[in-house]
Amino acid sequence: MPKTVLQLNQLKEERKSEIVEAALKVFCEKGYSGATINDIAKKAKCSHGLFYHYFKSKKEIFDAVTETRGKHMMYFLDKVVEDECNYVDKLKKLTEYTFNNMKKDEIFAYRYYFFVSTVFAKAESGELPHKNCKKTPPHIRMNSFFEEGINCGAFRNDYPPSECTKIYNSIIQGASISFILCPKEYKQSFQFPSVDFVVDIFKKETCL
Repeated sequence: MPKTVLQLNQLKEERKSEIVEAALKVFCEKGYSGATINDIAKKAKCSHGLFYHYFKSKKEIFDAVTETRGKHMMYFLDKVVEDECNYVDKLKKLTEYTFNNMKKDEIFAYRYYFFVSTVFAKAESGELPHKNCKKTPPHIRMNSFFEEGINCGAFRNDYPPSECTKIYNSIIQGASISFILCPKEYKQSFQFPSVDFVVDIFKKETCL
């Protein structure tokens, strides 16, 4: 029975998503400069012709990956920040959410690693000005989160909020790349850092 136009369009979107997902993995594993269209096509198990049917260049597919990089993470961050619980518990919830989703879905780990590698790197280089933006960039939101936690006495105050953001994201990014590179046969038994240990780094009463 011939497929309907709707079914064909759905199949096209699914194939396009698979190519974007493959590109995400390649960019994480090899970086933008090291990645090639051949690498992406091979990972997606598609021909070069099919790749170029959807994307004109490596830059275009990189932009497509970037658009989907951290929507779920930022949505959950917003929910956690709005929660009425104290800041220590907020940070614990955010960390548990991240580690649990990495364990359940490897693509989530790839997205987080890519997200931190691109967005926060650009923020450090000044490529992400937050003035006149419709939405507050994620690094500014994280800085504000730590600043509020410091001001209310929940987090230690010997480091500025921006440094707390860097430290926190470095920990989660390190965990994500370790999980990504872990052989498949060991992924089920992979141990992420203790959530309490990560949170204790920032708690005011913790002494290092």
